[in-house]
Parts: sequence; structure tokens; C-alpha cells
Amino acid sequence: MATPKPQVKSTFATPSCIHFLPVANEVNIDLRALITQRFASAAGVKEEGWRSDDDLANWGGNAGQTLFRVLRELADSMTATRAGGRATVAWQITARGAVRQKGEYGALAARPGAFWSGIYFVDDGYNKSDDIALGGEVELADPRGALPAMVAPQLAFRIPGGGTAGQTETIRPSSGMIVLHPSWQPRGERRYNGEGQRVTIEFDLIPPPSA
Repeated sequence: MATPKPQVKSTFATPSCIHFLPVANEVNIDLRALITQRFASAAGVKEEGWRSDDDLANWGGNAGQTLFRVLRELADSMTATRAGGRATVAWQITARGAVRQKGEYGALAARPGAFWSGIYFVDDGYNKSDDIALGGEVELADPRGALPAMVAPQLAFRIPGGGTAGQTETIRPSSGMIVLHPSWQPRGERRYNGEGQRVTIEFDLIPPPSA
């Protein structure tokens, strides 16, 4: 009798999603103007760039509402009941406009109090360049922290995604891109070295207490 092959599965997987806003070309013109107008009147920009208050829903206009509608649909498609059925959730969205310029970055941080979080790239700042020296990649950190790499940092797991256990994975952004991830997973941005202005929307999706 043939020896059965080992059955390997990823236990407690961490889902993340990359999606592109179908109407990005139309809404990004308005979103960029609204965000940069607020940025121009802001004071005290720090090394991590500028962020608005989390009230973009109040001033993002129709373009912001279009993005929010897509975010709700995307979150629903990634969310299930404990029984495995698809969930339709009355998500509350809080969102902030953000601007980063050359030399600025985003520190890794989780988002307590939400279920899904993410970032939308209104303008990646690359001006269509593929130069990797421009940096600014999105970082998603292993939510287990450094633990998987502490005992034997020279070893990794022989499964998809196992090579970055205890480290971070990076995504090179593009205008119109949505990156969605669980809110408890730390997300940041590496130092941005481009000359163009990077404009983003950082968002959190919060379910109602009964969801």
C-alpha cells in the first residue's frame, strides 16, 4: 500500500486583499483636490507625514461615498458568519486623508476597535516610474510578532507565505489600489523617496455591536 502524503494546511491564516477601485480615474481627481486642499492649510507636519481627522465622510463628497460603497462591498465579500455563511454587515467607516512627501514614512501599527482596516492610494506619487529606489512600499507585519523567528531565525516554513514568518511582507502601491487587512494586523509604509506627492485614504471598518 502506498504511503499517504502528509496533509499540510495553513492554520489560523491571516487574510489580506488587494483590489482596484473600478472608477479610480474618475474619483481620484476629486479626492486628490479635497485632500491636498486640507493638507495645504495644515500645520505641524511630522516625519510620518500629514493625516486629517477621521471625518473624511463629512467632506469627501460623492467621490468619498463611492469609495466607501466599494469598501463595504469588499469587506462583505471577505467576511463570514462563524457557521461559514456570507455576512452582510452595516459597516461604520472612519477614514482619514493622508499626504506623504519625500523622506516620510508610516510606522507599523494595528487599529484597535475595528474589524477591517486598510489604505486606498489616490496618488502613489511614483509618476508611473518602476524605480524600486523610490520606496514607499506598504508593509504588513506578522501579527504573531517576532516569535516565529526567535528560536531559529535561519529557518522558515515550507508553505506559501512561510518564508516571512516573524517578519513583514511588502506591497508596492499603485494609484487606485485598495489594500484591506484585519485591523489587528500591523500596517505601515516604508520611507517614501519619490519627488511626487503621495495622497492616500486610510480607513477602518467597524461592525455594529450585534454583528
